[in-house]
Amino acid sequence: MESGLSVNILLNIAISLVSFVFVYSLYVRYSDCNGNNSPTQVSLILIWGMVGIYFIIDTLIQLSAFVGNPGLHLSMYMLSLIPFTLTSLPIVFLIIYILTGNKYMGAAVSSMFLIFSFLYIYTVLVTRDINLITTQWGWITSTNNNIANTIYLSGLFIVPTSMILGLLTIFLLKHISKYRKYKICLSFYSISIVYDFLLLSSISQTGELMIASKILIFLGVALGYFANFPPKVVKTKYFPSISTIN
Repeated sequence: MESGLSVNILLNIAISLVSFVFVYSLYVRYSDCNGNNSPTQVSLILIWGMVGIYFIIDTLIQLSAFVGNPGLHLSMYMLSLIPFTLTSLPIVFLIIYILTGNKYMGAAVSSMFLIFSFLYIYTVLVTRDINLITTQWGWITSTNNNIANTIYLSGLFIVPTSMILGLLTIFLLKHISKYRKYKICLSFYSISIVYDFLLLSSISQTGELMIASKILIFLGVALGYFANFPPKVVKTKYFPSISTIN
């Protein structure tokens, strides 16, 4: 189990590091943003910050498996539910803001998802119907509560995911600059990958599926970084006038 657990922990650390590097890069660029772009930057900082925090907590969960401490494991799992559920809020805000340009409308709509986050966490805390599976890759934790699962899927997953797919379709068909299309579509594609496989990782029943999900999450975070900070070869080859584009 030790070798598999080490791989799991290394994946968690890699995801967290890339996420926090991404957050730091976005924060540094925030001072150069105009008023219209500031809410977008803040949303992205919150999204990737939540992802990084979630996997830091998951690292502690897997370390508790290594030392054989189920009490610490349960406490960390409950704590991980906060970033796990709250990630949907900045995603929804970002989508609404891009579509309407109104940050107040984005805040109003996204705040509705806070209710579902609270209901999900409250239901899990009250019932404590937790499923713990020990595998060679580490511990897998999920809730067996059907009400909690329904709340998450219907209120926190299906709606944001549908909004992402709808926005992607709109911008793929929209006549805008190639760089803006590259940035927006690739950003939301990466968010969709991470958000989808974050759920899959949390409900997986086998260690292999959990590890595969985390590998794809790592690739999704890396893709998000390159969407916002394209490599030089991409800039020079496909967007030679990128310096003049906001």
